[in-house]
Amino acid sequence: MNTVSLSTLGDANVVDLTAAPDAANVIDLTTTPGDAKVIDLTDAPSWRPSVVRSIVRRHLPWPVPAAFDLLGVAAGVAAANAIVGDTAPSFRFLYPCIVLAVILSFTVHGLYDRSRLADASAEARLLFRAIFNLTFAGIALAFVANTGISRMWTALVCGLVLGLSMISRLCVRVLVHQLASRGHLGVPTLIVGGNDEGERLARQLGRGRWVGYEAVGFVVPDSDQRRTIGDLPVVARFGDVESALAATGAGAVIVANTALDGTQVAEVCEALQNSDVEVRLTTGLPSLAAAGVAVEPLDGLAMLSLRRRRRTTSKVLAKRAFDLIGAGGILLLVAPVMAMVAAAIRVTSGKGVIFKQERVGEGGEPFTIYKFRTMVHGADVILEDLQVDNEADGVLFKIKDDPRITAVGHHLRRWCLDELPQLWNVVKGDMSLVGPRPPLPHEVARYTEWVAGRLRVKPGLTGLWQVSGRHELSFDDYVRYDLFYVENHSLGLDAAVCLRTLPALLARRGAY
Repeated sequence: MNTVSLSTLGDANVVDLTAAPDAANVIDLTTTPGDAKVIDLTDAPSWRPSVVRSIVRRHLPWPVPAAFDLLGVAAGVAAANAIVGDTAPSFRFLYPCIVLAVILSFTVHGLYDRSRLADASAEARLLFRAIFNLTFAGIALAFVANTGISRMWTALVCGLVLGLSMISRLCVRVLVHQLASRGHLGVPTLIVGGNDEGERLARQLGRGRWVGYEAVGFVVPDSDQRRTIGDLPVVARFGDVESALAATGAGAVIVANTALDGTQVAEVCEALQNSDVEVRLTTGLPSLAAAGVAVEPLDGLAMLSLRRRRRTTSKVLAKRAFDLIGAGGILLLVAPVMAMVAAAIRVTSGKGVIFKQERVGEGGEPFTIYKFRTMVHGADVILEDLQVDNEADGVLFKIKDDPRITAVGHHLRRWCLDELPQLWNVVKGDMSLVGPRPPLPHEVARYTEWVAGRLRVKPGLTGLWQVSGRHELSFDDYVRYDLFYVENHSLGLDAAVCLRTLPALLARRGAY
């Protein structure tokens, strides 16, 4: 395969096969077959989007980032002139050329491809590479032409343009995410494969509409008898994937790799070879971030190389310092709030402001967790009577209108104020600011080996599952978020989760 790239789509790793010229050389990571009769669309008319539609779908809204980039480059040149002076006034006529050269470099590096907007880190790397290459070419040209342009001015322009471009791209990202979240930029997307991975992809696209892909239906094997999967229809079988494009108007296809064997993947990709749609193939490695997987050639074959993170002493110490500084600072800031919460609980429901409970931490070690009491006294006694109303799956217990929760406790839970005392658990070292949810002992007793993997790190006050839907998630999805964190945790990821926590709390999505 000559053209493949690895990226993220929501929380999944995918290999982009859109422009791959040799569809037969696909990446086969599994041979798990699908199992399933579907709506037959064999006689559906063939469908080919127009060139204009293809350009709009793939590059919309490129004029917006281009306009921001123009402003950023112009501002960078002007700022450099203001700081070190106009060192080359006789070459002012080149300023428009510099601006156009930057836009051309950005275009060549794929920075106006809408699919890049799904991955912020990849976009930042492309920005740096585009500006660095252009700066190197500019310095070489200035040296050969002996123009006398100041190296200080050149370096300053490079740094300012890079910084301003990143800021402008952040603004564009926020704008595009808002438009996509409202359904204005969503590309109709078919999911090939109706197994667990395919269903999970559909749920992720439904939750993360900001990525710009809207799942409209499934393509499944001949043996699959289902007409719907979740809330989406089954529109075709593997051999009729082109007809499914005509029926749904889809502009993208995502292949759930674990639902097909190597031959089926090759057949699907071959059928899509002449269709002007985006084609993505999942890696089948949901617990690894795209940064931990690289596509590398091996004698002409595209191979996935895994880059596993190692827990070194320096990383452990850095995370501990992050937790201590973060938890200590937050405790100082929220101390007045905690005092008011404690007073409200004491006045409305009597003694016992702090609730203590045994939880399971890193390595299966038990510890005592601290929370503000949100339930009536003796809540554990009536838990058995409420099991029939359990709304959660897996080993969890959740009901939306839990009668054990007090009036004050209801508001505390909505805003997660009941969890503020866990900051002391972080200071003590029982927990971390970011990590998996701390489970109860009876939950751990029912864990499978797969689920038990979430105990390899300290539990957290917040985590990926909390900022990705909380109680809206199924048990399997919530475990996958935790395992993703276990495999990929870093200070950068911790900081990103912490930054997403406050907006998630304000949105109150999935909270009860």
